[in-house]
Amino acid sequence: MKVGVLACSLICIAGMLSGCFGGGNPKGWHDPRYESLMDVGNSVFDLEHLKPARQQYRAALDRAFMANNAQAIHDAGFNLALSELRLKLFQDCLATLQHITQALTVRGWTDAQQADLHLIRASVFYEQKQWQASFAEAERAKQSLEGATQAEAYALAGLDAAELRDPSHMDDAIAFLSKSHDGRDQANMKELLIHRELMDQQWQRAADDAHNLAQIQEEALHYESMRRALRMQAQALRAMGQDDAARDLLQQAVDSQKTHSTP
Repeated sequence: MKVGVLACSLICIAGMLSGCFGGGNPKGWHDPRYESLMDVGNSVFDLEHLKPARQQYRAALDRAFMANNAQAIHDAGFNLALSELRLKLFQDCLATLQHITQALTVRGWTDAQQADLHLIRASVFYEQKQWQASFAEAERAKQSLEGATQAEAYALAGLDAAELRDPSHMDDAIAFLSKSHDGRDQANMKELLIHRELMDQQWQRAADDAHNLAQIQEEALHYESMRRALRMQAQALRAMGQDDAARDLLQQAVDSQKTHSTP
């Protein structure tokens, strides 16, 4: 079970990755040490103390391997990789994902059961501006049996499609997310719609919608997503010749990024 819904960069990046797995033991297995490590990790993660959270998750993962429990390996491994993504330790994150994927595969887990790991890998590639690789991993994450992960995968695939100038896959993502009543999914859909408006050169509409989205994301404490909305608004204003207003918005985004810390 996932707890502590977080806005990591979308999703992590865009503000979409849901959050960490809880500290409860997987069904049929009880290990107080594992549970304590996961609970402490989640508590400090929620406070954005990411380095100590990473330490707790790494210890929990060692405990899970000691017990040879596949579900515990997955949950601790997911949380560890997510903390590394948030810390922008991209190579460490990819190495963790490779380690966990191999461990789960030899324990009989299918690709669909590991869909959320593909989503984190897609998020790493997105942060590194490897749009095609990110899109491919997001496509694999769409196989998830979990609705929230599937929606996040569509959202990230849509962002990749925007960077790749691929309106068809953008429209697929928008159509999928439009069926959801979840607030996070709706925000992600609005972001994709703005990208579509920019692609179609609907500058005023894009500027207005990006302004509204920035306010929504600010109120939701999704600051990375807020910064992206500010940049999209600036792009639209610049296309309309409003260079001074666009410059002011970009400075606001820079100021927000400068003060963003990961203790």
